[in-house]
Amino acid sequence: MPRRRREQHPMMSEVGVRRRAVMPLVAVAVLAGATAAAIGAISLADALTATGLPDPGPLTTYGVPVVRAVGEIAAAAAVGGFLTAAFLVPPQASGVLDAGGYRAVRLGGIASAIWAICAALLVALTVSDVSGLPLHQLGMGDIWAGADLVEITNAWRWTAVLAALVAVASIPVLRWSTTPILLLAALTTLVPLGLSGHSSTGGAHDMATNSLLIHLGAGALWVGGLLGLLTHALRAGAHLDVAARRFSVLALWCYGAIAASGITNAALRITPDELLTPYGLLLLAKVSALGLLGVLGWRQRRIGVAALNVDPSERRPLVRLALTEAAIVAVTVGIAVGLGRTPPPPTTAEPTPAEMAIGFDLSGPPTATRILLDWRFDLILGTLAFVLAVLYAVGLFRLRRSKIGWPTWRTASWMCGCASLLLVTSSGVGSYMPRCSACTSSCRRRCPPWCPHSWHRAHLPLSRCAPSLPQPMRQCRDPVSGWSCCFDRRSAGY
Repeated sequence: MPRRRREQHPMMSEVGVRRRAVMPLVAVAVLAGATAAAIGAISLADALTATGLPDPGPLTTYGVPVVRAVGEIAAAAAVGGFLTAAFLVPPQASGVLDAGGYRAVRLGGIASAIWAICAALLVALTVSDVSGLPLHQLGMGDIWAGADLVEITNAWRWTAVLAALVAVASIPVLRWSTTPILLLAALTTLVPLGLSGHSSTGGAHDMATNSLLIHLGAGALWVGGLLGLLTHALRAGAHLDVAARRFSVLALWCYGAIAASGITNAALRITPDELLTPYGLLLLAKVSALGLLGVLGWRQRRIGVAALNVDPSERRPLVRLALTEAAIVAVTVGIAVGLGRTPPPPTTAEPTPAEMAIGFDLSGPPTATRILLDWRFDLILGTLAFVLAVLYAVGLFRLRRSKIGWPTWRTASWMCGCASLLLVTSSGVGSYMPRCSACTSSCRRRCPPWCPHSWHRAHLPLSRCAPSLPQPMRQCRDPVSGWSCCFDRRSAGY
């Protein structure tokens, strides 16, 4: 007598799918924490020698790197969840999130809550770490007082508050229109961390901090997008081919930003002769992992994304490569956490008071020549000025190729706005602004109104500039579709 096939309950099937999608994220967090703890144990003696503090005990020694690594994976997953819902997976025609987008928002909300819990734990653990006292000897009053005195602890406190607000704000979200705001808010939770640490102290800390902020933001988008795409694929979500193509474009830009900002930050912290120090070796390990991730990303584009372009249901090549990438990402995050807890090589020259205050020395009192020639490029706002100018030039080129006229004065107005932003932030005006009240007053009076006014005068109705947009954006039915089509040149809208 043939055996009757046992039918599986739909609820059990849904639980199995959910577990299969969540387990890789848990494994990534565990691997990142284990890597960070191992590096922390190796560099413990150097850290205690550099600070001159007693050992706070194993709970703090291993708890700080483990909790931070898990928290950073959770922060990236939060960014990835909101990114998936906002720009990778299309919503329904009504603007309501589809099943994949709704699950991505829930992932972002839960990950934000975990990020908030980890940041709150790091407040207490960091106070124990910097004081050299075991955690069980500290009361709530000691922890709160220490949080006000230590910069990194205060940063963790702000991070916990911001991440908790993002988690709460994501609960009622059902429509697409709120997801870009949640994505921006999730990225904002990384700002307190970027304004503290090694990059915020010593000489050239202005460029080091800006490069670190770019590094954190691009890394969160890349790692988070990878985790969000992997989760969406393991849940057999719809529109995986569209999401993979869009993320592939974004990942390429993020990879370039991570590499450029990382090289800039490393060049400010270490010299080539110091690459064989413990800090330098960890830096080389991180660079090697980044290079390996670049190779895997290229293979993902050639194999995983290409397979989905041929057959949208063929997700196995993408999942296999994404799992490998996620494992290397976990090790890279662990190395980065260990790098943050390893003291960099001591500098031979003491920074001047001006370098400690603003990050660099001024040539002397402000003169017309110095204001015109003493340039110090602003990595964030200066880059933004160039990006806006290049995007406008690309749009203008497409218009001319389509034989559509464009007023010259509008182009000049846009370029003047970009040039004004560049001059105010990166020329001698920006260099002297932190120490010269006249430069500060002049910038506050002219730059805030002039740049937006110039950009506003350069605009034209969307129907006029439609030929300058990528092909998918021209066919999109609404702005909701248009934003996401920026990431995908092959899809024709929702």
